[in-house]
Amino acid sequence: MSMNPKAHAPTPSESWSKLGLGTGTLASLGRAASLVTVQSLLDAMTDCGANVIDTADSYGSGDCEILLGKALGVRRSSFHLVTKAGYRLSNLGGPLRPLNQLIKKGFHRLGHGRDFRPAYLAKCLDDSLRRLGTERVDAFLLHDVPLEAVTNPEIHELCGRLKQSGKTARTGVSSDNPEIIRAAIATGVFDVIQTPANLLAAMDLLPVWEECETHGIQLIGNHVFSPATLALPGMSRETIMRACTSLMPASATILCGTRNPSHFTETCRWASHPLSYEEARAHAAECLRLSQTPSF
Repeated sequence: MSMNPKAHAPTPSESWSKLGLGTGTLASLGRAASLVTVQSLLDAMTDCGANVIDTADSYGSGDCEILLGKALGVRRSSFHLVTKAGYRLSNLGGPLRPLNQLIKKGFHRLGHGRDFRPAYLAKCLDDSLRRLGTERVDAFLLHDVPLEAVTNPEIHELCGRLKQSGKTARTGVSSDNPEIIRAAIATGVFDVIQTPANLLAAMDLLPVWEECETHGIQLIGNHVFSPATLALPGMSRETIMRACTSLMPASATILCGTRNPSHFTETCRWASHPLSYEEARAHAAECLRLSQTPSF
């Protein structure tokens, strides 16, 4: 399939903010965030001008999407909502709902953790829309997708049908593998690419970030504050965020995974003051060097 960069390019009215909210910890087993906390996060986003929320059906086995749906309410149209699918999960309701996350972990231990059959993915999106309380999402991504799914013509056809149905404005992939990302770009099918944005991954991913920008594909960066990066000498959250903001394309969105509104506001301030590209690249190269240096 031939690529048409202009077909991917967002219009000004669709502009995605530089900073977005990552929701992977909002519904974790035993420590789910309260509805009030999530509403406060949305308030902080509005104050900062941030408008991208990233979630997945596997976060809390659907509980995160339910929580977001309740928190968004009438504010749904103020945010670009991104969800992902591909991991198997349980959908028990009522008093059995706490078992869902345990069943999901069981799938993974048995080696049946992912499912990228088109029919399964279509059902996942329908279930996500129901949990989120919305008729459409702004992007539907294949979560940690394998190469064979990215190149599968049946999935390409599914992406077209889902966009034509109005259930999602865009389709995309989430991956940390440059080979898979390049394959996704080459298909001309996917409008959104999500990759790690931390400094340890930056040197390997810079070329594919540039390819996304060239082809007008919306880029989302996650895991910016990876523990491995934070553990390196001289690495503060401020330095990491300001460097990553500089290295990623200007149109990219970088996710801040937090349940603390003040932390989100502070991170937004850092993202507004990126380092110079040369300084940011030097930090990334040094992080990579330190991570490869043996410790004695």
